[in-house]
Amino acid sequence: MFARNKKFLAACSVVVLSMGLQACGGGSSSDADTSAEVPSFAGTYDVTLSKTSDSCATGLDKSFKVVQTVTQSGRAITLVSNAVTLQGSVDADNAGLSASFQNTTNGVLVTTTTVYRSTATPGLYGAGFSVVAKSGNETCSVSYNGQAKLK
Repeated sequence: MFARNKKFLAACSVVVLSMGLQACGGGSSSDADTSAEVPSFAGTYDVTLSKTSDSCATGLDKSFKVVQTVTQSGRAITLVSNAVTLQGSVDADNAGLSASFQNTTNGVLVTTTTVYRSTATPGLYGAGFSVVAKSGNETCSVSYNGQAKLK
């Protein structure tokens, strides 16, 4: 069990803290109309997140703020948060973006995902951030939800 695996928890906690990322809940529809003009998500965002789940009781911060920069070429998205660069794309329904980064730390595969979803307010997005760490048959995840506001 992860709660007893201190090496795993330490690796997961260090990765999550060092990334200081954020993301947004939501997904995209596979049958969405992708022929519409691709919206621009490029810009700098103030992101505020609150923890919604922590399957391994890591003790990570309950909330945090970060500045993220999104660059875009067509549907391709690059999101930079602190020193971490995530790659992704505009969602098929054009209502948001998804970006991720994967690495292995101390034998633990860590996948970080950030998503933004449009709201009724221009320049304001629902934001979600998750980190899933996997070692063998064990998985630990920490999720945050909040908002991203275009500067």
